[in-house]
Amino acid sequence: MDEGYARHGSPCKFVQVLMKKGLIVALLFALLGAIAQPVLAASSYQAAPPASQPQDPGRTQEFIHLASGWMQGSNYTADEQEFAQPNPDLVVYLTFDDGPDPKWTPQVLDLLQQYHATATFFEIGRNARSYPETTLRVAENGNTIGLHGYNHLDLTKLGYSDFYLEVVDTRAAIADALAANPQVEGALTPCLRPPYGAVNQDVYAYAAQMDYALSFWHIDTRDWSGISPDEILDNVSANIAPYKVILMHDGGEKRENTLQGLELVLHELTLRGYSFAPYCTASGQAFTP
Repeated sequence: MDEGYARHGSPCKFVQVLMKKGLIVALLFALLGAIAQPVLAASSYQAAPPASQPQDPGRTQEFIHLASGWMQGSNYTADEQEFAQPNPDLVVYLTFDDGPDPKWTPQVLDLLQQYHATATFFEIGRNARSYPETTLRVAENGNTIGLHGYNHLDLTKLGYSDFYLEVVDTRAAIADALAANPQVEGALTPCLRPPYGAVNQDVYAYAAQMDYALSFWHIDTRDWSGISPDEILDNVSANIAPYKVILMHDGGEKRENTLQGLELVLHELTLRGYSFAPYCTASGQAFTP
């Protein structure tokens, strides 16, 4: 005879005991499951960083990698990244000297367009005369154009007559290029950036007499000196603030580092929420503190 049957008497009572035991076991399993669930969940939980933890706004290796990839012909575009929403109070002004150049200027324009950025290009008159189609594209991309002298001369060494010709001839070369598209003729501005930033009392007086604003900069990237793209970015990052004017170059023999540096600068500042606007317009220079 079965031991359980003998101990509990009749078959009915034995079945009842088993049912009770089964119910108790089921309840125990349910209770253990309820206890184990939060324990297991807790063991796999990873705490999020505190909401107050500051995010590093600086450059990361990822950005450097992306910029390098662009120069190597990758299909990377700015639209593939999530950027901070532009802040209307975080405006900066990119400016480019010594163009237009048929090799470098179009690549600068492509980069600006990828980041929905616009700038002011201070053009040399003889270059605008030689490459009018490039000058026209600068304006058609939403940028503005200032003057940088016809022959890139030190204006402090000129009398008024020569100064006048440098300005008038440059303006005429740019205006002729823009005449191909009347819709962008307003891109030509009454702004003059003296070559080398060289000025004296005569230059101020001559410019005022011709109703031109002299346009300078806050941040010299020193891209003209052949420094590395990282150094270009460092020069900007160390000095950037709202309404700062940044100096770069789209003319010259070697501008590979300028292009890579510009890519890094656009990445960095866009991720910080900055937007880019022309420094000069048909009505004059933008506000700078």
